[in-house]
Amino acid sequence: MKNFQKIENVIFDLGGVLFGLDMMATVKAFENKGVKNAMEKFSEINSSEFFYLFEIGKIPPEEFRKKMNGVFNVNLSDRDFDYCWNAMITHYPKENYEFLENMSKRYKIFILSNTNKIHVDYFEPIASWRDGLFSKRYYSNEIGFRKPDLECFEFVVNDAKINKEKTIFIDDRPDNVFGAQKAGLQAIRLEHQQDLYKIFD
Repeated sequence: MKNFQKIENVIFDLGGVLFGLDMMATVKAFENKGVKNAMEKFSEINSSEFFYLFEIGKIPPEEFRKKMNGVFNVNLSDRDFDYCWNAMITHYPKENYEFLENMSKRYKIFILSNTNKIHVDYFEPIASWRDGLFSKRYYSNEIGFRKPDLECFEFVVNDAKINKEKTIFIDDRPDNVFGAQKAGLQAIRLEHQQDLYKIFD
């Protein structure tokens, strides 16, 4: 690993780091289900309070689907809604299995992701991580905090009982990387998912 102090712990983001992420796939999926101006509405939703509350687990999926159907002016079934909502999660590279196994032999590895129950119920079966691979997985909807908030990183550091100065956080969003650095962690922005393995050469 280049240009970093001695590392004992690695915290991975999910979307854009371990999983492929394509927000437009979800926009197009909703458009195909009859949602008009989906991109404009989706942008508004991303910055809304109810979306924030959904990602920190304060709103259940049932309420979120109902609210979204209202915003989109459609009446999608739970199955159709979840299909569209999860379309942004595009793939889990098979190379990640060997990569993470090797990483777990060298470091304590963790996940910290801004996510929600609908996504978690979808991507965990796809990844099928073995028990004990990660020291712990931190999902915003379960811990009640979301990146890049300082409280989110502080919660993870305290709960995991790790030395933040010996921890590297990897995320694809600049604001999350800045938040981690502000919290005292070493952090790197992953601009291209395929570059993940190069970090640890």
